[in-house]
Amino acid sequence: MLLELIRAMRGYVIFGVSGRFPERFINITARNGVRLWNVLRGGEEIGAAMYMSDYRRIRPLARAAGVRLRVREKHGMPACAFRWRDRLGVVIGAFVFLLTVFVMSQFIWSVGITGLDTISESEMRALLRDHGLYVGAFKPGLDYQGVSRAVMLDNGKVGWMAVNVTGSYASVEIKEEATAPEVPDIREPANVKARRDGTILRIEAQEGETLLTEGSGVIAGQLVVSGVRENKQGGERLVRAQARVIAATAYAVQLSVPQRLTVTVPDGESGERRSLSLFGLRVPVSGCALSSTATAVREQLDCMTALDTVMPAGIITERIIGMEEKQIVLDDRSAKELLMKQALLYEVFTLCGCTVTDREYHLSLTDGVYTLGVTYDCVEDIAVQTPIGRVKNEE
Repeated sequence: MLLELIRAMRGYVIFGVSGRFPERFINITARNGVRLWNVLRGGEEIGAAMYMSDYRRIRPLARAAGVRLRVREKHGMPACAFRWRDRLGVVIGAFVFLLTVFVMSQFIWSVGITGLDTISESEMRALLRDHGLYVGAFKPGLDYQGVSRAVMLDNGKVGWMAVNVTGSYASVEIKEEATAPEVPDIREPANVKARRDGTILRIEAQEGETLLTEGSGVIAGQLVVSGVRENKQGGERLVRAQARVIAATAYAVQLSVPQRLTVTVPDGESGERRSLSLFGLRVPVSGCALSSTATAVREQLDCMTALDTVMPAGIITERIIGMEEKQIVLDDRSAKELLMKQALLYEVFTLCGCTVTDREYHLSLTDGVYTLGVTYDCVEDIAVQTPIGRVKNEE
């Protein structure tokens, strides 16, 4: 393969030798260091191949041997350039194309990231860019292992990372570090206390001395199951009390919103502008001018692909929407709908560990402010373990 490439670069001719003693000519060329190959006899003529540069200097040898030479075919780059000598622009264009392909192959065209769970892709791409890995990065100047180490040091959530480059595509594989759960020391004595006020519905004790009964009221911090137990000899021993204390609890929250609200809404104006993305650089193609003082922009990137390969070029389309500030006045119905949505968010994020059994709402308007009071009746486990040693230290 390499020999064929060299012959194509230098150029070679396939010629025929005819005369009384063509074999003598073959021997003379060999003694003069002229390289021949594919020497074949066909009838009264012998065919062979040699480099173009050698063919020019064998004519005196042919005359000395009394033979005639006839060129059959010409191959290689010199022959191709000679045929295209009157179309120099095509030759230059082909050379520039090959040079461009070679230069572009030295850059990263696209970056793919896999294995993300809690880390956002935009955050990881920004971190990779800070350490030199991005679309348009020069491949020979990249230290892939160094990028992996730097990213792992900057973001503690990354437990393992590898960068693999295939052609101009960089594949980033990430495994996030699993956070080890906090495991309590089971040998440490502890009490079970109430985490908040409530009415005990039932106590499921696995270890320890139960001090309260079902139906008893309890306040936050009150001892429910003691870790101090009496042994058979009448003495005391310390254990790690374990129990679930299911209690009825109540939560109250007040949510408010002004009666007059200033909101930002579309003003009816819109437009699009496009840019050419090339190796991460933006080249504006079309513009868009709006009279609106405030705008919202939605951006979309359409990358070019060739043979399932993402190219480092694409079209960025920005959808621009004009915005304006507008004042609205809430009535009782709209204010309650808005505050009910806030109450639902409070219930989802704050009361996620409880079972809500009842809700009561009360809406009021005072000094231009709507207030929604919400009371939740819940059932939950209010048990919390408190190490006995920690209590003594606090005392």
